[in-house]
Amino acid sequence: MALISFTFHGHLKKLLNHKLREPVSFEHTLERKASIKDVVESLGVPHPVVGMLTVNHQEVDFDYILQDRDTVAVAPLRPPLDPFTPTLLRPVPLTRLGFVADVNVGRLALLLRMLGFDTVYENNLRDERLAEISLRENRILLSRDTTLLRRKIVMHAYLLQSQVPEEQAKEVIGLYGLANQVKPLSRCIPCNGMLVPIAKEKIIDRLEPLTRKHYNSFHICEDCSRIYWPGSHQQQLVVAINRILNP
Repeated sequence: MALISFTFHGHLKKLLNHKLREPVSFEHTLERKASIKDVVESLGVPHPVVGMLTVNHQEVDFDYILQDRDTVAVAPLRPPLDPFTPTLLRPVPLTRLGFVADVNVGRLALLLRMLGFDTVYENNLRDERLAEISLRENRILLSRDTTLLRRKIVMHAYLLQSQVPEEQAKEVIGLYGLANQVKPLSRCIPCNGMLVPIAKEKIIDRLEPLTRKHYNSFHICEDCSRIYWPGSHQQQLVVAINRILNP
């Protein structure tokens, strides 16, 4: 049996089992040996949302086996977070910037595409598949589902705090310091494909009469061939982009 003192910082306190949320620190009894990762998750906090673990003021990794009278501090991810640099908790960094979103943040996925970020999203992907995509394709998993983020193979992930899509987009951009990487309207919002310029004469047979008459600049999705032009719908998207980038 071991008695461990825990302190959870920042918004991680909100994830703790209800009776543990009020005290600044609390003691927890272990009946058997266990890794710090397993114990932290048993208390309600998924491992991907942890930014740093210290035991007796020394930084440790997820495999550390807790000992009697250890004093543990658990800190959240802190902005600006660099997912391309290895850390003690995430020794295998990302090699590219990409996201995968689950169904409960589907509107966020569309906003990220609108801002130019590579974001995988399908409303029928099961949790197991989402975790596999995150691992195999080096993508940050975005969700509000703590159960999904507890999956062992998930390493790079973020648990959205807000339920409002535009606020969620601000969270992601702020956490990862992405404001300077935004490329508005460079991706197809429905399918995530890249948009490329296309001559009007090559698609003129696909245009409505008024569109054909009033617009001369067009882009086409490389994947689904959807056509885009600077109409009133695009102006509405620009307004949404400005709300996200200029709160």
